[in-house]
Amino acid sequence: MYGKATCTIVIVLFLIVAYSIYIGTVDLRPYFFPLLQSPPGPSSSCLTDHPLRVYMYDLPRKFHVGMLDSRSSDVMPLTAENFPSWPSNSGIKRQHSVEYWLMASLFGDSSDGEEREAVRVLDPDFADAFFVPFFSSLSFNTHGKNMTDPETEVDRQLQVELMEFLWKSKYWQRSGGRDHVIPMTHPNAFRFLRQQVNASILVVVDFGRYPRNMSYLSKDVVSPYVHVVDSFLDDDLPDPFESRKTLLFFRGNTVRKDEGIIRVKLEKMLSGYDDVHFERSVATTKNIKAEILLHLVDYLMPSILLCKRGIAT
Repeated sequence: MYGKATCTIVIVLFLIVAYSIYIGTVDLRPYFFPLLQSPPGPSSSCLTDHPLRVYMYDLPRKFHVGMLDSRSSDVMPLTAENFPSWPSNSGIKRQHSVEYWLMASLFGDSSDGEEREAVRVLDPDFADAFFVPFFSSLSFNTHGKNMTDPETEVDRQLQVELMEFLWKSKYWQRSGGRDHVIPMTHPNAFRFLRQQVNASILVVVDFGRYPRNMSYLSKDVVSPYVHVVDSFLDDDLPDPFESRKTLLFFRGNTVRKDEGIIRVKLEKMLSGYDDVHFERSVATTKNIKAEILLHLVDYLMPSILLCKRGIAT
């Protein structure tokens, strides 16, 4: 008798839960599939007419522009007037320089009449977001890029000191870093303590070297590589696309990540066309300067080419 009663109760509870899930009153996805959670709704700042208000931490120059010029000193406060220019001889480091341009934009004059997406505020209590001006990509490129040099310790120590600074910030403590923006455009940037900032808004170029629970599209910002060559200025402005005789010029390693799966498919797909030149090559600083280089995310390249050429998928 008790067995039948127990079975009846279990069946009734199962039906109630199943019906609740069906009508949408119970959502079990966060418990079993945390990566499938819907992104949080827009913050209050997205619903207003004012630009995003950003507070930028005042870090010593060794964390940012000091890596551009070792003679840079913390004696004078950093301002728009003395903010250093990006060095012209930086070579391929420029492609990871988004962190520099983000910081430079916050030094811009908000009273110049130009409409801005984000403005710097000096009072953190009025900020919608917090920018952490640590040039993590430049730090990797400057301090032990080969990952075996003794200089690598400098990169690690900067990350340690930065985290000690952030942990003491009441604004970091308040949100756990969720409203903090940290650029990491080089795939090896912040590699020593990366897991300690996984709740923050990361500025990345792709998700190739990040765990799925650390960096993903609903939380982070995907930034393109900065151009490392001069812009093409010979367009016929009324119809620039018709005036171009070259659809796409790409030069890079044909076989790279995942054995170059996408690029090998592109080579096979585009072979046989008279106006297509596909060349096996290696990207170097020399030929980057000499050739027109277009960096595209591998998974976007096939779609762009197929759409332009009208090739059916």
